[in-house]
Parts: sequence; structure tokens; C-alpha cells
Amino acid sequence: MISPEVFYVHVQGEQRGPYTIPQIDHMVNAGLIELETLYWREGMDQWQPVTDLVIVRHHANPWIKPGIAAGLLLVLAVLVRMFGPITMEGWRETNQHSYTAPGAYWRARDVVRTGALPAGSVVVFGGYPTAQVDLRPPAGAWVTVRGEVTKSNGQTLRCAWRVPMRFDEKAGEWTGGPAQEVAP
Repeated sequence: MISPEVFYVHVQGEQRGPYTIPQIDHMVNAGLIELETLYWREGMDQWQPVTDLVIVRHHANPWIKPGIAAGLLLVLAVLVRMFGPITMEGWRETNQHSYTAPGAYWRARDVVRTGALPAGSVVVFGGYPTAQVDLRPPAGAWVTVRGEVTKSNGQTLRCAWRVPMRFDEKAGEWTGGPAQEVAP
């Protein structure tokens, strides 16, 4: 009696086998034999392609997931590069909780940004080294902040503001204002 599970394959000009269907499936899907390889078993008139006998499983491209991850990291890096500095400055302006000169400076910037600028204008501050901070213990300060203001009509002006600041030790926060424009 002929076993239906005994197959032979034709590889590189020679007949190999006998193999079972699971063995041939493994050889095809592991890439050990080509998809064009032919198989035969007793009772068949001619050799047939192994793809008629087993299902070829297509493996996912191994570069897809790393490529997607790299793309997402690139997008994240661009977003951090674009919005990171602005986000950090906003965080510094609103989250100063100690009685220090830098703390008074950052909160004074927020006072200027939120209350001393004409509608539709944008300010670029000169940085901490260009500012003057006069701490007045026990809980006060005078801060002079400098920067360039671009008005809604496109006009750019150098400006400076003097901001009286108070530190509430209980709440751990600076408050101030109003900002008064002074000569740059």
C-alpha cells in the first residue's frame, strides 16, 4: 500500500526524500528549498510545484517595525526641537517657587507677557544676563526685563519693563505687577 504522506522533491537536479508534508512545508517556508521546487509521489503522472502542496507563508519585513519606530522618534525629535524651548520657557515663567533672583526674573517675564504687551504683539526676551534683579528682603524684588517686541503691524521695538514683585512664602510663589515700561 502506498502511503499518501511520502513525497519526493527535485532539488538541484536530483531526487530527495521521502518527506512528509510538514517537512516540505518547513523546508519551503524556511527558505531551504526554492518555491519553484517540484514534488512527486507514487501514483502521480508528473512532478508538480511544491506550492501546490503547501501554503507559502509570507514573513513580515523585519525592517517595518524598526522603520516605524525610527519615523516616530524623528517626528518626536522635530516636535521637541520646535516646541521644547517655548514649553520650557513657559514652564519656567509659571513655576517659580523659591525666593531667588532667577525665580523673580522668570515670573516677571510672565507678568510682562500677560499684562504689558499690546494685543497681537510678540516678545522675545533678552535673557537673564540682560535683566536686572534687585531682591528686597524679606519678600520683594524689583525686576527690569528687556526684550524686542514685534507689534501686529510688523514694527519691531526694543523695550524694557520694570516689574515690582512679591514672594508669598506660604504659597511659595511670586506675584507681581503691573509692569511699567522704561527706557531700554
